[in-house]
Amino acid sequence: MELIDKYIHEVTRRLSQKDRAAIALELKATIEDMLPSDYTEKDIKEALVKLGDPAVLAKTYQDKPMYLIGPIYFQSYISLLKTIVPIAMTIALIAFVIDFAFSYEGDEALLMVVLKLVGNGIGMMLEVAIQVFFWLTLIFAFLERFAKEPKEEILTGLQKWTLDDLNKVQLTTKHKSISKYAFFGSLVWTAIWVSIYFNADRLIGVYVNREEDLIFKYPTFNQQILNDFWILIVIIAVLGIALSLYKRIQGQWSKKVVIFQTFYELIATAVLIIIITRPNIIEPEFTKYLLNFIDMQEDRFVLLIVLATIVISIITAAFSIKDAVSRTKM
Repeated sequence: MELIDKYIHEVTRRLSQKDRAAIALELKATIEDMLPSDYTEKDIKEALVKLGDPAVLAKTYQDKPMYLIGPIYFQSYISLLKTIVPIAMTIALIAFVIDFAFSYEGDEALLMVVLKLVGNGIGMMLEVAIQVFFWLTLIFAFLERFAKEPKEEILTGLQKWTLDDLNKVQLTTKHKSISKYAFFGSLVWTAIWVSIYFNADRLIGVYVNREEDLIFKYPTFNQQILNDFWILIVIIAVLGIALSLYKRIQGQWSKKVVIFQTFYELIATAVLIIIITRPNIIEPEFTKYLLNFIDMQEDRFVLLIVLATIVISIITAAFSIKDAVSRTKM
């Protein structure tokens, strides 16, 4: 029965969401009608071979004509769109972060900077996505009208479909699936923390009210020490983006995704601990200002900040890894 479920999944995933359930039931009934009452796995394989390539069969269920891009090219078009758009958006976001990190002039509060990063970052990614969508659609529309009809093998993955292809299929459940919104969120979050890191001396610290405006007064961290670790930060950012892309391509939680996630969390946490434990990482002016309101020795207060940061980072990484592992078991 697992082969049948995988075959139905391969057909219905190419159809619109609203039609999948009904067509899945119809297709399952069709397959069962093709089987004898005391069928074996061999009978199932013979029935599925008769039905043929799921990608080709899916076209027969598409009741709406596709005038711009027809069924001949549609699956290849969608596949390329899903691959190219995330990559293009990622490249655009990297360029945006680099430009922002080195052009920020330090005249805005942290909240406004975060809002600007989110707004401008999403805007740039959407602009690039629209550009890619337009040009890719134009190319395929041209092929639809002027190119010769390609061979079936080209449309179904450059090689003819066989029953063995079903063994590579993993049935996706709601809990195992990775949302595309998680991909976008991860990219935006990477843009935020990288931009803030390289401008920490102008964004993270004590703000004071002055004439109804928030004025940045004392930075929390020593920017020179933070900048000394720029190579490690770039590596973490690249790993984070690579992880997001890998999740988007895989589309569901698997052992490989969990291993990548675990590796990333461990490396990121280790780098954070290395940085936060550097001597003089906390600016003296910051601690002196806060000690006006807290009765504690300066050394103990700095130690408390460092320990709290380490504990929170370890707990966050542990929860992230635990969540990833639990999703593969659902």
